[in-house]
Amino acid sequence: MLSEFRVIELSDYPAGSILGMHLADQGADVIKVESNPNNREIVKQNLEASVWNRGKKSFALPHPGTSYANQADNTEFKSTLLKLISISQIFIENIDTKFGDAIEISYEMAKTVNPEIIYIKLTSFPENHPYRHLPSKEELISSASGIYAMNGSGQTPVKGEGPSFHEIPYSSGMAGITAAPAVAAAIFQKSITGKGQLISMSIHDAMFQGMGSQLVRHHQRQNGNQESHPVIKRFYQCKDYRWININIGGMKRFLEPFLQLVHKIEWLDQLSNLQFLNENKDVKIHLEKEFEKLWIEKTAVEWENALDQIGVPGTMCRSVNEWMESDQAIQSETVIQVNDHFFGEMKQPGRIIRTNHHSKINPAPKLGEHNELIEGLFNG
Repeated sequence: MLSEFRVIELSDYPAGSILGMHLADQGADVIKVESNPNNREIVKQNLEASVWNRGKKSFALPHPGTSYANQADNTEFKSTLLKLISISQIFIENIDTKFGDAIEISYEMAKTVNPEIIYIKLTSFPENHPYRHLPSKEELISSASGIYAMNGSGQTPVKGEGPSFHEIPYSSGMAGITAAPAVAAAIFQKSITGKGQLISMSIHDAMFQGMGSQLVRHHQRQNGNQESHPVIKRFYQCKDYRWININIGGMKRFLEPFLQLVHKIEWLDQLSNLQFLNENKDVKIHLEKEFEKLWIEKTAVEWENALDQIGVPGTMCRSVNEWMESDQAIQSETVIQVNDHFFGEMKQPGRIIRTNHHSKINPAPKLGEHNELIEGLFNG
């Protein structure tokens, strides 16, 4: 779908790499400009980098700010970068703030060599933010935007519990997903006006659309947490000690068929009356215990199948391996096999968006693998 577009990616962080991956997955010719320190292979051992850099071409240059780079290197780096921009349609910038002055690259400079360039600048925090000088590191932005909070937004933390860190790059991933349609919109506008533009986006601000009900404030609610049913929980442990997630709540269209299934239809009136349950704690506690006992009667998969038969939303909580190795994931190419240069055969997530573009996804390139080819583009 994007096979006519050449993208130059200058990114030191996941957000820019993820955006480049999305564009490459849709057929864009993405050239990743990479630094060339002696320890580059250490970076290549990063599993995520093998996914985020797949389908791209690697062009290695001495990076301003590295220990061996001098002013001559900086001048050559910028000169080469501008040559690449002059023969491309899209430029992604997501660089370490401390290298920005050394490179001296900007939209104003880029459009002098290519007035039609679509220039997307990803930063950690917005221009007016007190932390705007910080690098686009996932852990910094996630910490600042509430991703690691153990408790719901607005709630007092549980004594003795601290932040819950995890490996999922929510902030960078959300930034890449947000930036991709912005690039598509700029391409569409350019097709009408013939003009490029600057797209500025902070990874921190991208999280404001990624937090869902955590960010909702209402005069009848003390915080942004989704209000749950006083009795019915989201998760229950089953006969085989596996867990199931259900979405019944107080919705009669789900609650009534479920109570008929478990032969407890006499609970319907009480469970449907939230005010009654909140005002009668003894009844509430009794129903909580009785409702919990129901799930011990079947395994999680048996419950999943039973709920499916009556049209009630519910699913067994699966592990990542179970999810990735399911028949549906393989047959739909939601999970694909890639022969990575460093790791060998590995599973990766497939294309998030599927169009008529069905070319094979190539593995992440070796460092500098395409230097000769790319130099030929502007030296030929």
